[in-house]
Amino acid sequence: MKNPLPKKNKHILFAALTIFFSASAFIIIRGYFIYQNQKKDIINAAGQQLTAIAELKVWEINNWRNERIGDASVIYKNNEFASDVMQYFSNPSSPGVKNNILSLLSAIQKSYQYKSVLLLDTNKKIRLALGDYHIDYGTIHSRAINEAVEKYDIVINDFHINERNSDIHLSLIIPIVIIQKSGVKHIGTVMIIMDPHMCLCPTIKLWPVPSDTGEALLVQREGNDVVFLNELRHIKNMPLMMKYPLTELSLPAVKAVLGWQGVVYGTDYRKKNVLAAVKAVPDTAWFLVAKVDTEEIYAPIAMRFWIIVFFIIINILVLGVIVAYIWRYQQMKYYREQYELEDKRVFLYARSLIEASLDPLVTISPAGKITDVNESTELITGRSRKELIGSNFSNYFTQPEKADEGYKLMFEKGIVRDYPLSIRNASGQVTEVLYNASLYKNEAGEVQGIFAAARDITELRRIEKELKTAHNELELRVKERTNELQRANEALQSEITERKEVEKLIELRTRLLEVTNKELESFSYSVSHDLRAPLRAIDGYTRMILRDQIDKLTDDAKRKFDLIRSNTQIMGKLIDDLLTLSRLGRLELNMSTLDMESLVNDIWMELQIINPDRKINLKIKNIPPGWGDRTLIKQVYSNLLSNAVKYTKFIDQAYVETGGCTEDGENIYYVKDNGVGFDMEYYDKLYGVFQRLHSADDYEGTGVGLAIVQRIIHRHSGRVWANGKIDKGATFYFMLPQKD
Repeated sequence: MKNPLPKKNKHILFAALTIFFSASAFIIIRGYFIYQNQKKDIINAAGQQLTAIAELKVWEINNWRNERIGDASVIYKNNEFASDVMQYFSNPSSPGVKNNILSLLSAIQKSYQYKSVLLLDTNKKIRLALGDYHIDYGTIHSRAINEAVEKYDIVINDFHINERNSDIHLSLIIPIVIIQKSGVKHIGTVMIIMDPHMCLCPTIKLWPVPSDTGEALLVQREGNDVVFLNELRHIKNMPLMMKYPLTELSLPAVKAVLGWQGVVYGTDYRKKNVLAAVKAVPDTAWFLVAKVDTEEIYAPIAMRFWIIVFFIIINILVLGVIVAYIWRYQQMKYYREQYELEDKRVFLYARSLIEASLDPLVTISPAGKITDVNESTELITGRSRKELIGSNFSNYFTQPEKADEGYKLMFEKGIVRDYPLSIRNASGQVTEVLYNASLYKNEAGEVQGIFAAARDITELRRIEKELKTAHNELELRVKERTNELQRANEALQSEITERKEVEKLIELRTRLLEVTNKELESFSYSVSHDLRAPLRAIDGYTRMILRDQIDKLTDDAKRKFDLIRSNTQIMGKLIDDLLTLSRLGRLELNMSTLDMESLVNDIWMELQIINPDRKINLKIKNIPPGWGDRTLIKQVYSNLLSNAVKYTKFIDQAYVETGGCTEDGENIYYVKDNGVGFDMEYYDKLYGVFQRLHSADDYEGTGVGLAIVQRIIHRHSGRVWANGKIDKGATFYFMLPQKD
């Protein structure tokens, strides 16, 4: 089919299409460069963030190492402790010396929550031990012990896995020496075994910003492999067991141990594309890798990509609409001209069309005489064609003067639309009609007369009345519905306003909570490090005075010095308890199945070492296995059994009982004693911090132990309660939910 557009319009259309495609190409290219620049900016920002996180983690690891060395300083170069060790090795049966050594080692173990503390002689044989240990630890860590002795310094040994039970630990080696005139004499070694899951791994695992894939890895080189030292976020693994060969150059961990520094691209152990920052940990063989999936990094740019695509499409559509308008305009112009020609031809055939219409049609001369009618006009007037032609057209209306006014209006305006009139039939019947009339001209443009068509609206009037009635009813219903919607909308707006206010309040409280948590962490750090140092100094100097000046002191002075030492130790224990209480809300729970009877036996052995002079009858009844964090539940039993030992010290035949049962899907455990008991009237104060129901002079303690118990059990979604009578003993219960 040929295009009807003339040649001139074809050129216009071609130019418009050329501009359209050129502008579209420019918009697409411009959008592409904008997208690439934004993508580059996001990658740079992500790299800077990962570098900052890697530096933060390396700083935290170094800080942790320095803290451990600071903890060891209590033993390191401690001449009094070294003298006690030397005397104990010479005479192991000396109880006073052994108690002094165990007291210091036990205080260190509990203060810093170490797994175990071991005392070894020069042959690397374990002579004293607190906590779980392996008999071959001296041989296993022989190289680190030799290094510490040679350097006469504290050494933090690398990660080690126990082949017997796959237990992972770190060791802190402290040489014990005595400085003599002949030189420095090595007399033994203190080895502190640390659980990295408690002390180091949580620091590495914590990601400081919100992220679904962000992860910090601690790795080191082992021969021709790279080994992962910490637990991974996305898959279950065991530290030191996951290894990859150094040929896997796409792994950021491999790049780290091969000497790469800064931000790198790669594929992690999940075969996911990642962006990573790698950094070596000073003074260690470790490397820190901070990584995030590139899919998460590119997530923000995806929305921007679609926004850019949207605007590109909009611009192209606008250009397309303009071109389409030009095309349409040219077509309409062409067809309008064709239509006008056709209209002239149609006008010449108007006569034949008159007879084809069902509505009354008439042609009227400029003088107002009827020149032609169709059959419908004859029917509506009741007169023949012959009677009608030549007569005055207004004679057949009920209002001839109104018909004449319409006739004149026709010549003024050239057309009349829906002009209402009423035709009277020869029989007297009246029919309401709407007239539409227009002038018709010849080819020369001269007015030949008026062409008028009448439409019977009798049925239309009836329908209009019915529609009006229905419309009124509909308006009433719409008004009522509008009022209901308006009231509902007002209520909804009120609810939205209230919700926005609540959301703002929640956001404000969340920010306040974040600030409070940061202040609490700062306070905990100050308590942990800044307050312990002066307490250790006070305790150390008082012991030195009692040792060196004992002959010069009166009994009263000795008593006061003993009180000073006792109060510093109480203060240290109070600091430890407060620090433990503050950390409980932030510690991540490592849930597992627990052998509760084994936990009780371990704790009771420790209490017997600490209280060698106490003879207490412990009875262990049936204790069902539990589900919880082993370290925290062990702390619960330790606090409850310690209280039982403490509050039965004035009882001749002390008795402690522990057991448990299962009820309604819950495990219930208890610790019972026949000690001093308590008054149930003051039960509400039992679990409060610093709330004591007995004199501190009679029963030592900080008043925080039961608060720690309650906090731990609540972290496990459990509950605690107790029963007691004065001088009749007390029973403390706690409940742990069973594993789902």
